[in-house]
Amino acid sequence: MTIKKNTLVEVCSRHGTFHANAIEDFDTDNEWYPLVLSDDFLEGASKTWFRGEKIPCRKSFVKYIKTKE
Repeated sequence: MTIKKNTLVEVCSRHGTFHANAIEDFDTDNEWYPLVLSDDFLEGASKTWFRGEKIPCRKSFVKYIKTKE
């Protein structure tokens, strides 16, 4: 599936379920997804991300990704 730049997505990964925006066009077959967090914050195991921060999102750790727009 191709995700276009600025598309809002819902991601379920090892970080939990969160909402993010694509910062560039990408295909879900890629190893890494270029996303910035659109929720207020997200707590991972060892780090907290805040709205607008780039969040590492590796395909192998994602259970699902779906567009919200």
